[in-house]
Amino acid sequence: MSCGFVPALTLAFVVPMRRLRFPARASRFLASCWLLVASAFLLSGCETLVGLIDSISDGAECASDGQCLGGRCLTDGEGFPAGYCSTADCNLEGCSNIFGSECLLIPGQSGPLCYESCRDGADCRVGYDCLAVETYQVCLPSDFQQQFAEAGTLGAACFNEADCNEGVCLTNLVGGYCSVLGCADDTACGTGRCLSLSDDAEGSGEVANTACFRSCTNDRNCRYGYRCSDPDGGGGACRPVPDAESSPVRNPTGLDDGSPCTVDINCKGGTCLREAEGYAGGYCTTLDCATVGCNTPPGAGTECTVITEETACFVSCANDASCREGYVCIGADTGGGYCGAPRSGLTPGGDGGEIEVVCASTPIPGGRALSFEIAASTVAFTVVPFSESASVRPTRLLLPDGTTGANFDTDHKFLDVNPFYIESAAPVFFPAAPQFNDIVAQGGGTYTLEVQTSDANPCFYVLEKSAPGSVLDVNIYFVGVDGLSAATAASNAGYNTMIQTFERIYENAGITIGTIRAIDAAASFAEDYAIIRNLADISQLITAASNPGESLQERLSVDVFLINGFAVPQAPGLLGLSLGIPGVPGFHGVAGSALVFTAEYLGSSAAQVGQTMAHEIGHFNGLRHTSEHGGTEWDPYDDTPQCSNPDRGASCPDASNLMFPFSLGNTQEAVTPSQAATLRAAPHVR
Repeated sequence: MSCGFVPALTLAFVVPMRRLRFPARASRFLASCWLLVASAFLLSGCETLVGLIDSISDGAECASDGQCLGGRCLTDGEGFPAGYCSTADCNLEGCSNIFGSECLLIPGQSGPLCYESCRDGADCRVGYDCLAVETYQVCLPSDFQQQFAEAGTLGAACFNEADCNEGVCLTNLVGGYCSVLGCADDTACGTGRCLSLSDDAEGSGEVANTACFRSCTNDRNCRYGYRCSDPDGGGGACRPVPDAESSPVRNPTGLDDGSPCTVDINCKGGTCLREAEGYAGGYCTTLDCATVGCNTPPGAGTECTVITEETACFVSCANDASCREGYVCIGADTGGGYCGAPRSGLTPGGDGGEIEVVCASTPIPGGRALSFEIAASTVAFTVVPFSESASVRPTRLLLPDGTTGANFDTDHKFLDVNPFYIESAAPVFFPAAPQFNDIVAQGGGTYTLEVQTSDANPCFYVLEKSAPGSVLDVNIYFVGVDGLSAATAASNAGYNTMIQTFERIYENAGITIGTIRAIDAAASFAEDYAIIRNLADISQLITAASNPGESLQERLSVDVFLINGFAVPQAPGLLGLSLGIPGVPGFHGVAGSALVFTAEYLGSSAAQVGQTMAHEIGHFNGLRHTSEHGGTEWDPYDDTPQCSNPDRGASCPDASNLMFPFSLGNTQEAVTPSQAATLRAAPHVR
């Protein structure tokens, strides 16, 4: 037998399971396991020890409480065949299954208990099925199917099309919703109902605007965010709660956003950002707040903040002192600050090569003015202000004639996002949309970018283009991806489909994908970050990147990190993340200089992974969502359709666009001429 204990235990942690997280209690148990390594080898070998741990963890067979690691055995008489180990008081101490379990309050059961996590029925023992409880999947007795949908079936929560047995995952709905689009009548939905996607959808109202919904008899049959409604008298179906009636309260006895917590059921909003994920003492939040709102603490405020493709609530603040211990006020210098976990202070530095970094400015009220020369032949330019010690937010661009060319509070507000993503660097480029071409129409001269910052000596650099670009180079870092490396990528069918989809989408924008460098991340990074569990991990992961060459052309390439999967609690279902909109150009391994996405679905939905890659690189090159969460903001382009409520998904007129905010399958490849113009003006496209 080979030495399997450490690898076996490590693999238990990197299996990409839905919301797979490990609270403090499990972490302490894991620490004690390391002390047992020597005796385990002497007694019965590595595999036996891992099997022993599994046999007493949540979900294991049992006859009495004393047989379970968590101290609670749910018996046959309670409806759990052959007994079921669980953890008592999990709302206080978390769960005890290091292989994955969730603390849930299930109606009819004796208080909050832990249930074993699963991906499908094969993960559960005889007599149990993998059922969808809210946004979780856990092993429960088969009889519970009357109350909860089986994982992957109609109405179950999902992150991606691959999570559903058939049809699509409507990621625009709360928690995701497995469904079938374009049904003609109920017969196409099995035991479900065929109904309109929404009562006031912007679609045609014909078959193209219909979907299958899980049948129900009352609201208790439906997940959070849904109610049992019968719009046509044909029977109840679990459909989204209308925005006007939605509520952020998932656990009425829980705590407000920003409160300390151990597990999700501690929180009124139903999500605990846990200590093991980088949130000191835990942090209650409410997801989907663009739709449902926040659970605001008395006497305080909250910010519904876009985190990747999701929205989450954080307590408002004016400075670090107004946050709990262990938290900082993100965006305090730029307005709309919120209490979040500390971020990395990485900023562009080191050898700039052909990039000239300037650290000279003049004071203005609230910040500094950065002046620079632009050549008469320039058709697009990028300015990257940054600080080693403070946040930086561009406020205004002055043209050579002294007039305002861009105001980041009004006409260029769509670019005012990086202060909340990167904080210490805020790259912007011009023109960022065709209607702003007059910014470069003055024949060159002295431009001034005004920035809001508390740093008395911020730095910046400028990149110019004399013609729109048409070639994009990409550096792909493999971070412990199972069965995939730089050496095997060329022969991997899923990887090749991903790349082909990515290339096809950018051809729609008139851009050719040039050099693709396949690089294996160092073993230490692969071990620590194959699964990303919090946003701070991403800041550390991207430090694995290095300059691919000395020339400016080589440096202006996009770093992409391909990982095994995400388990970021405030962004369930995360497929990819750009660390800047736009990203930091020309420097590698620094804040805002890369994007990360998951290879979890390469085997089952490689084309969608390629679409995700294209979407995130679109963000990295300055593209915003066509319609933002809540339907209150849109991209700046005249030729992209707008949707007043992106939650309508496929019924939105922009649903087929590359930059629609929700993944709806492998059909979102449209790029408009204005979007293409922005991509070709971006610094990374040569």
